Amino acid sequence: MSIKVYTVSEITQQIRDILEGNFFGLWVKGEVSSLRMSSTGHLYFDLVDKSATLHCLIFKNRIPTIGLELKNGIEVIVFGSIGLYVKGGEYRLKVEHIQEAGIGKKFFDLEKLKKEFKAKGYFDRKRLIPPYPQKILLLTSPTGAAVKDIINIVKRRSFGMEILILPITVQGDSAKASIIEALKLTNTIEEKIDVVVLARGGGSNEDLWIFNDPDIAKALFNVKFPTITAIGHETDTTLCDFVADRRAETPSAAAEILTSSLENLIEQIEFYKEHMKRSINRVLNNKSQKLKLYSTKSIYLRLINIIDNKIIYIDKLSDKINSSINETLRIYDNRIKVSKEKIAGNSPSSKLNLLAQRTIHLKEKLQSVIASILNQKESNLKMLGSKINYLSPLSILDKGYSITLDKNRKPIKSIKQVDINDTLETLIKDGRIISTVEKIKKGAF
Repeated sequence: MSIKVYTVSEITQQIRDILEGNFFGLWVKGEVSSLRMSSTGHLYFDLVDKSATLHCLIFKNRIPTIGLELKNGIEVIVFGSIGLYVKGGEYRLKVEHIQEAGIGKKFFDLEKLKKEFKAKGYFDRKRLIPPYPQKILLLTSPTGAAVKDIINIVKRRSFGMEILILPITVQGDSAKASIIEALKLTNTIEEKIDVVVLARGGGSNEDLWIFNDPDIAKALFNVKFPTITAIGHETDTTLCDFVADRRAETPSAAAEILTSSLENLIEQIEFYKEHMKRSINRVLNNKSQKLKLYSTKSIYLRLINIIDNKIIYIDKLSDKINSSINETLRIYDNRIKVSKEKIAGNSPSSKLNLLAQRTIHLKEKLQSVIASILNQKESNLKMLGSKINYLSPLSILDKGYSITLDKNRKPIKSIKQVDINDTLETLIKDGRIISTVEKIKKGAF
């Protein structure tokens, strides 16, 4: 007995024949959910009731003929046929016509809840989110994409921020109890928590509907720390979003909110750091320009000027000494005259001779002191002249070295200053040599 073995393509084709051959020209009633536009312009949505979901598709060429603005939550009656997407193994209702049947009961009940919560003030309290939070308590599924997105962004955009994760179940029969228990457990934490983030990645309206539960919303409102919700996508808004102190469009957006002030602070620090760099560079450039004024030639001229000033100073000091000597001699001459007059009056010849010898001795001592001072000053002058000659850039020429100037009469320090056929001037001890560049080689020797 042989067994028929089908390929995937064969069985899928038979299912397609059955579906498309028996389910065409259908009228179906349901609530619109998970409405989205594809990048190619086709419109996808689900029709849902209490116990089932039917995937639907409107091709972009049919959208202008619909005549009805679709929104999540409205109840509609659609006309179309079942089609099977063979490659994906999915069947969808290809919609050709839609008419509104009324607002879905779930959305009606949600709007009623929103009005009740707003009337009780649940939507009015909005606590301030700290601009630089250090400790974050994250309530989310530990295996979902939301926790990875938040951690990656916080690591990239901040430093020193601590994230504590309190795992919760965000989907399924146990989700409600898990979320409420986690929210209540948050209030038992004694250490300071800056922000509590309730997060869940994207999903269909049915996946996110748990966050419209009034008991979860009340538990979130009663959390003693500031709260942020980051549930689903940008277009998804739940009851918890209205109750929270702040709503983030996505988990990634929540992480950016938590780190935005810190990132701005880091940007300001970088701005001031760059400003300081520019200021320092500007000062260094100014100092560099001033330093260029003190070239070798400038130093030589300044030293010559210093020596000239010293010579003038010595001349003035010599004049002062000579003047002092003359004044001293004049004083002693006057004293001698007075003494002579006294001697002449009293005829003390011995005293006069003694006084004359003393005068000669003082004169010789004074001349010796003057000679010593002049010798010291002359020695200092010779020493300064030796230092100047040693520091002079021309002194290296006496040692057999030379200085080569480029066409702008600037000392050549690099081959980059010279081109072929340039005329160069080389200074040596006893003259100058004018030469023309024929070849340029790299390297020290």
